[in-house]
Amino acid sequence: MKLRIDTLFGRMALLIAAVLFISHFSWLAILRMDRRQQQIDYSVEQMMFQLQSIERALDAKPPVALPSLIEVADTAAADEHSAEPAPGRPRRLVEQFVRQLPAGTQIRLEDETTPRLWIKLPTRAQWIAMPILFVHNPPPDNRMLPGVVLVVGVAIVFALLIAWQIQRPVRDMAEAAEQLSRQHAVKPLRERGPHELRQLIVRFNRMVADLARIDQERNTMLAGIAHDLKTPLARLRLRAEMLSDPKAAAGVTRDVDSMAAIVEQFLSFAQSSEPTARPVPVDKRIGELALSLQEQDRTVVLELAAGEGFRMIATQLDRIIGNLVDNAYAYGAPPVCVATARAPDGWRLTVEDQGPGIPEEAMERVTLPFVRLDPARGGNAHSGLGLAIVDRLVRQAGGRLTLLNRPDGGLRVEMVFPFAALAQAA
Repeated sequence: MKLRIDTLFGRMALLIAAVLFISHFSWLAILRMDRRQQQIDYSVEQMMFQLQSIERALDAKPPVALPSLIEVADTAAADEHSAEPAPGRPRRLVEQFVRQLPAGTQIRLEDETTPRLWIKLPTRAQWIAMPILFVHNPPPDNRMLPGVVLVVGVAIVFALLIAWQIQRPVRDMAEAAEQLSRQHAVKPLRERGPHELRQLIVRFNRMVADLARIDQERNTMLAGIAHDLKTPLARLRLRAEMLSDPKAAAGVTRDVDSMAAIVEQFLSFAQSSEPTARPVPVDKRIGELALSLQEQDRTVVLELAAGEGFRMIATQLDRIIGNLVDNAYAYGAPPVCVATARAPDGWRLTVEDQGPGIPEEAMERVTLPFVRLDPARGGNAHSGLGLAIVDRLVRQAGGRLTLLNRPDGGLRVEMVFPFAALAQAA
C-alpha cells in the first residue's frame, strides 16, 4: 500500500521517525560534545603531568636530561620563538590549561610544526618550552554511527507497527461512514484500540443503529400510508366512472391519477433495499429507455459516449432516468438531453432540460425529501421526492450528484460515478 503523508498513519509514521531521528542524533551530538570535552580534560591532565615532571627533572641533583622538544631558556629566547596566544585550534585547550597553573604564570605560544607552550612560572626565573599534547581518546564517533542507525531503524519498525494497529479502527470507521453515506447496511464495528477510540466506536455503532431504525420506521410509515391509500383510490376511480357528468368524472379521475402517482413515489422512496441484479451497459439501457419514453410522447436527445465499460444495475438506472425525465417535463421544458462520458474522475451521466432552472439559494435543499419549490417549480402528482430518490440511488451506486443552472437556461443534473466505487457497489 502506498504511504500517504496526509493520512493518520502517514502523519504518525512521519512524527515517530522525526522524533526518533532527532532524539538519537541529538544524543549523538551531545555525546560528541562531551567526548570533545573529555579529550581536552585528558590533554590538560597530561600536560600538567608533563610540566610537573619537567620541574622535578630541573630540581634534581644532578639535573636530569630533558627531551629535545623541551627547552629551558631566558626571556629573550622566549620572545624570539613565541608570541601571545592567538585565536585558533589550541585556544580552548590552552585556556583550560592556563586555569590549572598558579596565579601570575606567563604563557607564550610557539606555532611551528610541533606547537609548543612557553611557560614562566612565578617561582622560576627561566621559561620552560613544552609541546602541546592532544589525547585522541576515546575512539572516534564513526564507530558508534552504525549502532545508532540500527537502533533507530528497529525502533521505527516497532513504532510503525504499533501506529498501524492504533489507526486501523479509525480507517475501519471511515470505510463504514462511506458505506453509510451510500445508504448501504453497515455492520457494527469491533471495539478495539485505545480507550478514546473504543468510546468513539461505541457511539458510532449506536448512531448507525439509530439511523437504521429511524430510516426503517420512516420507510415503513411511507409504505404503510401508500398501501392504505391504494384501496380508497381504487374506489374513487370506480365511483368517478359511474358519475353521469363526464366533466366531473374526468376531473375526479385526473385527481385520482395524481394521487396514485404520489403514492407510487412514496413506495419508490421507501424501497431502500439494495438491488442484487447484475449490472448492464448504461448506454444500451438508456437507448432502450429513450424508445420507451418516445412512446409516451417524451422525446429525449441522447449523447452516449461512455462505452461498454459504464455499467449499472438496471433498476437503479431506470429509476434515476425516469425521475429526472419526469422532473424535466414537469418543471422544465423540452428538449431533454441525456449524455454519458468517461471522465478522468469516473463515469459521467448528465440530464439537461431547457426550463427556468433552480434558484441558487435552493440548490442545497432540493434533494431533501418532500421539498417542493412552489410555485415556480410546482406541479401535479409530485410530492417533492423525485430528486431525493435520485440522490439516494446515486449514493447507493457510489456516485455523487451535482445540480447546476446552465448559462443558456435550464437545469443540468450531473452524476459522477468513480470507477472503483461503482465497481464495488455493483
